[in-house]
Amino acid sequence: MVWLLNDVYDAEHRAYFMSEKKMELTPLKIRSHGASSVMHYDERYTPYIEMAGLLPFVQLVSRSTPNLNAAAVTTLIDRWRPETHSFHLRTGEMTVTLQDVSMITALPIEGKPLWMSTDSEGLRHQMEALIGMSPQETEVEDGGKKDRVPAGATFTWIAANFAHCPEDADDEVIQRYARVYMWYVISRTIFADGTGKNAPWMWLKALTVLDNKFSWGSAALAYLYRQLDDACRRTTKDGGVGGCMLLLSVWSWERLPVGRPKSSKWNTWDDHDNPVRQPTWAYKWDLVSEVASEVNLLYKQYTNEMDSLTPEQVEWEPYGVGTNFGDAHTFELNALCVQERHLWLMRCSLICNWAVEWHLPHRVLRQFGYFQPHPPEWVDTDTQLHRLDRRRQRKIKD
Repeated sequence: MVWLLNDVYDAEHRAYFMSEKKMELTPLKIRSHGASSVMHYDERYTPYIEMAGLLPFVQLVSRSTPNLNAAAVTTLIDRWRPETHSFHLRTGEMTVTLQDVSMITALPIEGKPLWMSTDSEGLRHQMEALIGMSPQETEVEDGGKKDRVPAGATFTWIAANFAHCPEDADDEVIQRYARVYMWYVISRTIFADGTGKNAPWMWLKALTVLDNKFSWGSAALAYLYRQLDDACRRTTKDGGVGGCMLLLSVWSWERLPVGRPKSSKWNTWDDHDNPVRQPTWAYKWDLVSEVASEVNLLYKQYTNEMDSLTPEQVEWEPYGVGTNFGDAHTFELNALCVQERHLWLMRCSLICNWAVEWHLPHRVLRQFGYFQPHPPEWVDTDTQLHRLDRRRQRKIKD
């Protein structure tokens, strides 16, 4: 597999520093968060969230999110290769695919690519037109301006101004609060960035027209791939990883024994007699046991366990096979989880604004119940595309 490695990626890869330079690295910090209890979900938001195609996912993360394990996530990231968009394990390549996006999040795959200008020129006027207000820039005593955070608003500002929709609000105001609620949630869960403090303007801009029929699922996977591409080359103590960590964690828990928590119990699920609000596969991990051990010790333990992993320990098809596919046994699975199964094996580009990544399911056919040829057909993931960040100037280092 040496021919797959690219010096552009390998020179700063965490695995290189650990194996060749014998550095002891620490686990990355998880930047992805839950929806937070400070933002109240109002049932009046529901039709607008459903219109946007986000209702099953928002229903999932607005209730609660399980405890995530930074040591286990980092152990996977150490084995991520941007060249193939897959984890290179002793058992063979594995990765998160569109199948996992559907089953775990029920985000729509079919639709328009999530692509738009991310220019923040005229940001304040556009934001005020959409949600009625915008955060003020902070001035320092000498009259100058402080360095601004990335275009958008802090989560604290959003919560302070939009936590509760007024009881007597008309449809226009309810829609405004619903739009902000979605902006807040997707910025903390699907598109979490390196800071963990700011909701970028571009995700609110994507909600300008609620029935735009975006392919949120492919955008979520593109963003996760890009976050993993960057995170596998972060070696500082404060380095972190964003993207949809709930998606990655549930994917790992279903397939790999390393870092798998015990599912303790489930909170009662209320679908409000709406099939679109039925649970996704992630509901299996609604409440999980907390990690009690020290994170650095766990990181070493998980690394050793991953290095000795055998194919027999891997659950290659966790969602079932044949007529039993998607049968969760204990609850009724949301029909949207399997509705787009005809798209799961597409070899295609995944687009999320500046992040364009390849979906390469032919490299992990065993996850779909098929024979895996070796070596799989090579597809160039293009190092130049990976050099683009949302500022289109330089790589983000955190």
